[in-house]
Amino acid sequence: MFRYPLSNIVKYAIENPSSIREIMSIVTEYRMHPEKFPRKLLYLGGGWPQDPPPNIIRETILSIAENPKYFNEITRYGTTKGEPEFIQKIIEYEKYIFDRNISEEEVIVGLGSTELTAAIIKSILDKDSEVILTRPYYLNYRRQILLENGLDTRIKYWNIISNNRFNPLLDQLQDLINNSTRLIILTIPGNPDGQIFDEKTLSGIIDIAEEKSIWVLIDVAYRTFCFEKYPKYFFRSPRENEIWMCSLSKEFRIPGWRIAYIVANENLIEGLVALEQARILCPSRLVQAILAKLFEKKENLRIMKDFHEQSRIKYGRIASKTIDILKEKLPKIDIIRPMGGFYVFFNIEKYMDDSRKACNDLLNKWQVALAPGTDFGMKSYIRLSFAPVIETPEVIFEAIDRMEKYFNEMV
Repeated sequence: MFRYPLSNIVKYAIENPSSIREIMSIVTEYRMHPEKFPRKLLYLGGGWPQDPPPNIIRETILSIAENPKYFNEITRYGTTKGEPEFIQKIIEYEKYIFDRNISEEEVIVGLGSTELTAAIIKSILDKDSEVILTRPYYLNYRRQILLENGLDTRIKYWNIISNNRFNPLLDQLQDLINNSTRLIILTIPGNPDGQIFDEKTLSGIIDIAEEKSIWVLIDVAYRTFCFEKYPKYFFRSPRENEIWMCSLSKEFRIPGWRIAYIVANENLIEGLVALEQARILCPSRLVQAILAKLFEKKENLRIMKDFHEQSRIKYGRIASKTIDILKEKLPKIDIIRPMGGFYVFFNIEKYMDDSRKACNDLLNKWQVALAPGTDFGMKSYIRLSFAPVIETPEVIFEAIDRMEKYFNEMV
């Protein structure tokens, strides 16, 4: 037995691993030893797009590498808040893409949205604080809250899906709030459900929270993947109690670079900077330099805007096709039709009510990797991600054929 102590937090993390990370271990095993599996692994589990970033990003990297003096400079430590040149380009990017006015004082750059979410938790919550998550919720929120703020942190859940449809009721949210509530977390478009709050509902949420001095974290990792049009609130300045989590990972197809930024009240930003001085010292200066240089040319902003528009169309088309085939092959499932993002979230309770068992069976017996809804707070749902195969959608159709064979055995 290992005799050196580990914290209760680490023990919890070991005993409650991320299902997506577990699936990735199978993917790695398949890549290294495909001969161990009876058929090709079809991976529809993770939420990272596999289409390449725009070529202008690679060209920018090459131009930086060709300038030794500048390259050497940007390998050094930078500022905790983010490099001023990059923050200025963020302001220009927000204005050009969303016609949104933000100021330098409202921005902090970080090592991806996961890291910045942890910083938000540290900045806002105390041991007796409560957090409200929508249900379904992004699976990492709950883990992060407990790991960052303590295993006894109280989390409440606002059910935004009822009778297999998106139906967020403000009265139900109001009932969850008390004097200990510090933070409400929203994802727009949603993960895993792909839903988008309408203007009236989001304004109502912010109003309710504002009255009680509650922060609202709005995670918009999938904002450029809205299938119809951007909601109007993407174009306005943040309200006083709003925290906008903006990740460039998906928008630019650079998830491995770990780059994101927060737009929020300058008082919160000041607190985050003080905290991050101890947590990360500074975000990657090289990545910031690449993206800042990328937007030195106004033409590149136009190229990125066109890239986002084409992405919206492409991902929306694949989502619709996936839904059509799911309905044809598995007529008993109930689908929450996504408005954006990478996912199709569907209810399998007419076949069986245990999504973890279904996903384990599909992975081990049929080599189809999906994410169980249990990890998002919805036991009878499954999340199918088409992002990993956006360039090869035929993989989705083959996977659904295998799913059909599996679920027909349940009838």
